[in-house]
Amino acid sequence: MLTAAEGVFTNIGYGAATMEEIARAAAMSKKTVYSFFPAKRAIFSALISFVELYPEGALVAKNAASRADLTHHLQTIVERAQLHVEMTRLVIAEARHSPELAAVFRERAIRQGQRFFTEAVRAFQTSHNQNVSKDVEDIAAMLFGAIVGDLHLRALLGERPLSRNKLQKHIDNALRLILPNG
Repeated sequence: MLTAAEGVFTNIGYGAATMEEIARAAAMSKKTVYSFFPAKRAIFSALISFVELYPEGALVAKNAASRADLTHHLQTIVERAQLHVEMTRLVIAEARHSPELAAVFRERAIRQGQRFFTEAVRAFQTSHNQNVSKDVEDIAAMLFGAIVGDLHLRALLGERPLSRNKLQKHIDNALRLILPNG
């Protein structure tokens, strides 16, 4: 049902979407859809919660000991974020009218990613016998912005994703600038 709802929302927009359209796309009756979700907003909120970009983030972060590990995991995160560009567009478009939906998305995607990066940077610094910086959250935020922010903005504006090699070079450059030791 959530996949069908995502298709409806991305094809015609949140405002134009109706419970009837979602039911039709899910090949269900409207009554069945209402038995799961009391309103369109509840479906949208569930869909945002369903879009989890970093399902294994906590486990991965603790194992980001080498630059190669960190690069691999960052590459995975960027690729996942690019898969959900349409949902990001929808959330941005609805943010003014439904700030609570934007807050859910911010927590589930952005803040979760920042926590992942914070743990990854902490693990990386620890594995390289560096004192964990008291500014580790700021460093992680810069890394997140440098890698994910630019590429996601490009995707939102309709640019094609970078090739795997260019993406790796982009990540390597950000790591060299933000985490030069290691």
